Amino acid sequence: MSSKDVNVDVDQGDEVDFKDVSEQRAFELLKCDEKGLSSAEAAKRLEEYGPNKLPESSRNPFLIFLGYMWNPLSWAMEAAAIIAIALLDFADFALIVALLLVNATISFVEESNADKAIKALTSALAPKAKVIRDGEPKTVEAQDLVPGDIVVIRLGDIVPADVKILDEGAASPELETPLQCDQAALTGESLPVKKYSGDVCFSGSTIKQGERHCVVYATGMDTFFGRAAALLGASDNVANLQIIMTKIGAICLLTIGVWVVIEIGVGFGHFNHSCYGGEGYCPILTNILVIIVGGIPIAMPTVLSVTLALGAFKLAKDGAIVSRMSAVEEMAGMDILCSDKTGTLTLNKLTVDVATCHPEGDFTIEDILKYGALSANTVTEEPIDMVLFESYAERDSIKERYTLKKYVPFNPTDKYTIAHLVENETGRYFQVMKGAPQVVVRNARNSSDIEEVCTKKINEYAGRGYRALGIAISEGEGTPSWQMVGLVPLFDPPRHDTKETIERCMVMGIQVKMVTGDQLLIGKETAKQLGLGTNMFTTEALLKAKQGFGLVEGHASVEDLVEEADGFAEVFPEHKHMIVKMLQDRGHMLGMTGDGVNDAPALKKANVGIAVAGATDAARGAADIVLTEPGLFTIVGAVIGARKIFQRMTTYARYTVAMTFRISFTFGLLTVIYDWFFPTILIVLLAVFNDGAMIALSKDRVVPSHVPNRWNLFSIFTTGIVYGLYLTLSSWVFYYVLTHMTFFEDKLSMFSLDERENSITEWCQTSGIPGYINRSGNQITDETPISQIYNLTEAQSNAGYGEIPALEQCVVEQKYVRGAMSRAALYLQVSISGQALVFVVRTAAFSLFSRAGSWTYIAFFAAQFCATLIAVFGFNGYTFPPNPVEDCQFCTLSSGGFNPFFNSREVPFAGTEAVSTASVIGCTYYAVAAWIWAAIWYFGLDPIKWAMHYILNEEGIRQQSLYQTFFNIQGEHIGTNAGIGVNRSSMSRVSVARLSGRISAGGYTSGGVPGVGGQIQSPGSLLSRASVVRVSQK
Repeated sequence: MSSKDVNVDVDQGDEVDFKDVSEQRAFELLKCDEKGLSSAEAAKRLEEYGPNKLPESSRNPFLIFLGYMWNPLSWAMEAAAIIAIALLDFADFALIVALLLVNATISFVEESNADKAIKALTSALAPKAKVIRDGEPKTVEAQDLVPGDIVVIRLGDIVPADVKILDEGAASPELETPLQCDQAALTGESLPVKKYSGDVCFSGSTIKQGERHCVVYATGMDTFFGRAAALLGASDNVANLQIIMTKIGAICLLTIGVWVVIEIGVGFGHFNHSCYGGEGYCPILTNILVIIVGGIPIAMPTVLSVTLALGAFKLAKDGAIVSRMSAVEEMAGMDILCSDKTGTLTLNKLTVDVATCHPEGDFTIEDILKYGALSANTVTEEPIDMVLFESYAERDSIKERYTLKKYVPFNPTDKYTIAHLVENETGRYFQVMKGAPQVVVRNARNSSDIEEVCTKKINEYAGRGYRALGIAISEGEGTPSWQMVGLVPLFDPPRHDTKETIERCMVMGIQVKMVTGDQLLIGKETAKQLGLGTNMFTTEALLKAKQGFGLVEGHASVEDLVEEADGFAEVFPEHKHMIVKMLQDRGHMLGMTGDGVNDAPALKKANVGIAVAGATDAARGAADIVLTEPGLFTIVGAVIGARKIFQRMTTYARYTVAMTFRISFTFGLLTVIYDWFFPTILIVLLAVFNDGAMIALSKDRVVPSHVPNRWNLFSIFTTGIVYGLYLTLSSWVFYYVLTHMTFFEDKLSMFSLDERENSITEWCQTSGIPGYINRSGNQITDETPISQIYNLTEAQSNAGYGEIPALEQCVVEQKYVRGAMSRAALYLQVSISGQALVFVVRTAAFSLFSRAGSWTYIAFFAAQFCATLIAVFGFNGYTFPPNPVEDCQFCTLSSGGFNPFFNSREVPFAGTEAVSTASVIGCTYYAVAAWIWAAIWYFGLDPIKWAMHYILNEEGIRQQSLYQTFFNIQGEHIGTNAGIGVNRSSMSRVSVARLSGRISAGGYTSGGVPGVGGQIQSPGSLLSRASVVRVSQK
């Protein structure tokens, strides 16, 4: 028999529902019989259909690592590295490359999840299967099964493929022993389902009772399980945090690009600078490195990743393991939580609602529980039998007091069981019936008297979504005369903490929607018990709205229906996936909780997929956050923790945007106005110390907002520009006072850093040259060539440097030295005032009254201590000027004597491009001036912040009192009077298109099956559609 004769897949042929076709017809379609396939035929079909597993494609992890250095921010840094190496600036090149590698490494490690969801789905398939091959039973790998195989499934097995149960040859249906199949993880059904001959079992479900022969009709991606995997693999989204970082990076790059163009134009066009290869020969390009390295928030991915990782570590200790770091940020913005019911909101454990049991006649609730326990056959561990037995308080003594003589099992025709018992102490013989309530009532001897009351009670149970059982007894061994004991309601109870969790979610601005595969009435009753809304619909309403049948349940569109509904019932995986997508398209940040395979596609599609404790491997693999403690109470703690982490991230975002504008404008303006340059190494160190210290923000003291967080990029950029320009002004004024005034010299008797030409010339004539004469005894004048002062090399003499007049060289040396010390002082002022901005942007209150975390203070002072040491001691004149004058004679301090931290004494020749070399010499006690200057200007930041908040009306600040707004020590709830929950850092909420996603650093991506699960079916056909495949006969 050729395997080409039949092709079962999802892409071609006619649809066949293997649940409805006869056994013989199934054999005909699959070209097989009850004896199974031959090994040769199985091998052919395996080649045709492929293995019974989910497809994988792999990527090179090294290429994925390199991908983290392939983005606009990294491109700019790579360009800076190329410029540095072209200029032979090896130190700056090494630091820039180190920043790139550290950033890429951290991002790679934090995001390396190796497509866990697909792997978990694959591992969930049964690894072994018992199959009939060549007429003999064999054990084979489950992945080697093919359509047409005859398999044997039994208690404890995971069904290895979609199968149809074969007739076991029972004399009558009443005598057939059914399979008990637990498919809650697939369909959301609370109870194991009885499967008889002709029924189907789905791949991934678990056999709880029985043993049967079955024929395989679908494998791999053609199974119901595979369709869930196809949806899971099809979710290819981009993390919201990546979108935000891209937007921030784009604005920063635009700002940097503008200043690069301006510097090049002014430097070469106005100041006529030249540019040659080698360190120190192209000051314009060197200064462009300052703008690029200082302006690009290259450390932003690293700082945010570390902040998320440390926050995730804290969440893990609280019972929420984070598998995708960016999901923490998305959880902070979560405004809708879609939750599966069975096993998530409920215990997935059948329970007797004792309080609503309905006794008949003189019987009591205690009698109902007693006879219910006596009716149970605990040997088979039938779920209903077990719950009835466990519900009776004196169950432990039943077997001592009563003996089971005979047990008539349940069958689909009679719909009841009968237990024949003897009371050991008295010898009393009696029978107990339990079963469908209507059947038990009809069998009662006084059915006409009790039927109306019982029917009303049964309908009441049904209206509440309860499953009801009837209990009756009959005395003696003969023909029974049944006396109704009462009715027993069964239900899947909510977890003890679920109601409180939902209430707390609502308080925090999170709407909770129930999305379940169970019946609508059951869903509504559970919603009532949990305090959820009961505006729930089945997928029939969803279908009508989707197809545009006018108003459906009062809603004009399917999107309105989904957005306003409190939940949906009788849904399958593709519908959960679609509901999640529709809510995301409406701009919601969506969370999804679940525990089963049927939840996995929606868990991955959601912005935040949350697998509850005890979830299947598939659900845990698809989820972004896995709860390790039972129940949902951990979600509240995780949301609070996520919102704290979000505020820390927005603090850094505001800081880094402000610093981009501050660095670009400060050093851009100083260059184009004064032809003054800054060393790249100081900017790199600024990034290392200050951005490295920002990791301490992960420990900062924050109070979570009472509403979902949103990235308000307009506010971040607007305030960033204002803060940046204010700090630019502070640095420019400091630079101007240092280099164009004599304030420090006149008022504080400090040595002069005045770089004005006339001031330096006057000093050289009155102090510089006379000082050299006094030290050396060499009589020179202003016009004496420096060949009489310095021992020049032959090359320097040949270049004509020996003819430079002494006065001209003195002016150059003094300007060079004073500029080098000014750079050290300005570096310290920029470093202090820049990092101090963090204390302002982290709170809406007065920053000095709002205490930050201890680590934030420690990091600030540690970073600025290092910056102070660099400013005080400098780098001994590094970057050294090319082809320098050695042992300079006019490079003393204006107060006399040489700088103790300038031992190299190398300076440029007058008239060369080297005079623009951005060297650094220790500024000694000018470091104190930098600290004081930064502190004075710090006090202007809080008023600017308040003014910006008022102008932008962030979180209803205009409705607040002056004390609440500006001097509330906590500073967390500035929107209280306006009725608005507050995120004190991100302020006003702006809806941004949000999509979550996962990039597999482990090297695996899913192939998926395009188009599978896209069509919505009516509730009546949901389960049957799960057993439909397409069959073509050729």
